[in-house]
Amino acid sequence: MVVAADRIQLRNPDPKKKGPRIAKDTYAVLRTAALASLSATGQGMTLAEFRSSLEKRLNATKGWDRTRSASWYGMAIKLDLEAKGELRRIGSPQRLIRA
Repeated sequence: MVVAADRIQLRNPDPKKKGPRIAKDTYAVLRTAALASLSATGQGMTLAEFRSSLEKRLNATKGWDRTRSASWYGMAIKLDLEAKGELRRIGSPQRLIRA
């Protein structure tokens, strides 16, 4: 059983929306892999490229449960990091870059 104190409330860039709550250890693995997937310079990457890169990193990461949906968690962490200003959207079509 996961205790509420062991969970983190994810944020959404839209203040009207609320993100999911996930385990702290899952958040730590996701955040590290997501930020490592993104460059702080250049043209950034598309959402599809980000999700693919993140999935590869997660599947190679100790502590990641491969039965979890890397795609779902990828979107959740992307929105959270965007809301916290750690990544941002640039250009059109949308690309992602570390802030």
